[in-house]
Amino acid sequence: MKTIKQFGFALAIIFSLTLSSCGGSDDNGGGGGFNGPATGTFIKAKVGGSNFISEGEFAVGNYTSGAMVLTGSSTSGKNIGIQLYSTTGSLAVGTYNMNATQDSDIAVGSITYTDVNTSTFTVTPYNSLNCENTNGTLEITFMDATKIEGTFSFVGKEVKEDETCNGGTKTVTNGSFRLVL
Repeated sequence: MKTIKQFGFALAIIFSLTLSSCGGSDDNGGGGGFNGPATGTFIKAKVGGSNFISEGEFAVGNYTSGAMVLTGSSTSGKNIGIQLYSTTGSLAVGTYNMNATQDSDIAVGSITYTDVNTSTFTVTPYNSLNCENTNGTLEITFMDATKIEGTFSFVGKEVKEDETCNGGTKTVTNGSFRLVL
C-alpha cells in the first residue's frame, strides 16, 4: 500500500512541476464547493482561504477497476491530487474517509495539496493520509460511464522529505471535482 501512496504522491508532484512552468492566468472565478465548468475535467477548492482551480489541460485523471486518480495544477505552482482505491473492485456514489484511520473502510484514499515555489522549485506537500491528526472526506455525488463528480475537504499535514510530519498544516475546503471518463 505504501508503494501505491508513494507512486500517486510522485505523480502529483510531477504534474505540478511540469505544469507550473506554463503561462496564463488561473483566475477563473471563485474557489470550490459550487458548480464548476459546464464540461470537462476540473478540480476547485479553497486552500487556506485562497481560491484554487484547475481545468482543461491542467486537470487530468483516470478511473479503472475501482481506482480513481485525479490531479489538477495551477499555473502558480499549486496542485491537488486525489487518489481513491476500492478494496472491493468498484466505487459508487457515497462518502469516503480519506485519512489514516480508514483501515476497515471499503476504499483507501488520500488527498494531497502540493505547493511548488516556482522560483526555487522547492516542493511542499500536505497530505490527508500519511500523518496523524489529519482528516479528509470525499463524496462521490454522481457517477456513470461518462464522468465522476463529487466534493471533498481535508486538513493535510506537511510531509517532510524524511517522511516525518512535523511541518505545518493546510486546510482545504469547498472542494469539488469532475473526472470525465
